Amino acid sequence: MANLPTVEEFDFHGWDGVRLSNGIVDAVCVPEIGGRLMQFSLGPHDYLFMNPELLGKRFSYEERAGDGELVNWKNFGGAKTWPAPQGWDGEEQWPGPPDPVLDSGRYDFQTSDASVLMTSPPDERSGLRIRRQVTLKPASSRLLLDLSFENISNRPIRWSIWDVAQMSCLTAGGAPNDDCWLYIPIDPNRERPYEMMFGEDNPQYQLDAENGLLAVQYQGIVGKIGVHSPAGWIAFADRRAGFVLCMQFPYEPEAEYPDNGATVECWTESPGAPSPIPIRSPGYILEAEVLSPLHTLQPLEIKMQQIIWSAAACPAPIVAVTDVGCIHQPLTVDVDGGRARIRGVFGCFLDGRAEIECLDEGGETLNKIDLGQVSPLRALNVDAFARVGERALLARLNLLDSDSSYVGTLASIML
Repeated sequence: MANLPTVEEFDFHGWDGVRLSNGIVDAVCVPEIGGRLMQFSLGPHDYLFMNPELLGKRFSYEERAGDGELVNWKNFGGAKTWPAPQGWDGEEQWPGPPDPVLDSGRYDFQTSDASVLMTSPPDERSGLRIRRQVTLKPASSRLLLDLSFENISNRPIRWSIWDVAQMSCLTAGGAPNDDCWLYIPIDPNRERPYEMMFGEDNPQYQLDAENGLLAVQYQGIVGKIGVHSPAGWIAFADRRAGFVLCMQFPYEPEAEYPDNGATVECWTESPGAPSPIPIRSPGYILEAEVLSPLHTLQPLEIKMQQIIWSAAACPAPIVAVTDVGCIHQPLTVDVDGGRARIRGVFGCFLDGRAEIECLDEGGETLNKIDLGQVSPLRALNVDAFARVGERALLARLNLLDSDSSYVGTLASIML
């Protein structure tokens, strides 16, 4: 099969790195600085922030621990996993960062044909050992992030699995990019679409009621929000470059989530921006954060959470995400006589082909329209004509692999 993943250990700015690649996306892991996923790239586009001042640097336990103040945190960048809720009021809260073990300790690691598994040292304070397994799929822009918390203490503990990705908000020329956005589906049953967790409400947070979204436009203002988002996806978009990164995660409607029910949180910062507490921002950063339900773990018990990252070239906003692609403009149809014009704009998560399939009310295929090759590196602009008669009821936009086998339906519309 084409685009089979490869895994190699290599020198990454002086750190011991592990690169996963399948010819479409690349992922770089650095186990020795908190089991971080330091970079994720689709073709030429890098998504994650990396602190240029700390590249390749190593610190002692005491230097990583610091004095407990955020201003002295060794923020390497990338994506990492922490326990939530965060706080400084008792044992049931995680008082980091800084944190010398889970955030920046040396993780052990093992590699296989398509993945790397990074395992933290045991942390007595939280009672946790964290595992982060990063896996690439063949012929796809999808990355599987399998996260687990193990209780290594002799007492019950209660934590949420909190994954924090620092997205880079810079243009290709290195200037601040205020055309970076995070799209978060809102809960229509909540009176407020988001809760301010840090800082003051500001124009970064924009409600898109038509699409049921909260759109966070990066403006470099220091602040944090929590969102109870039941849809199970979020999407970061660099609209200037035309690339998006979608994150999908399980949602449990009956479960308890931390921070007043937050399933998603977003922190923003920039160098020199006013802040209620001292921070020293190393760059222009928007954090896309996903939280699991709160889990009570008995000694030796393990709880897991999977997050799926998928990258694509696609205009924004993103209004929906499926297993095979993301939707910018949903399918529309105009029927004139016996012909239907079908249009829409999408991002694709696999290398393969696309087709429009017309079906009758019994699910029988009436005709198919080949849309040609698709790739995560190109947006899919659909503008196709289909023959429709009295039996035609539904049109589906399907994605097929390189062998023309059905992979999934990206969108559908009644005719």
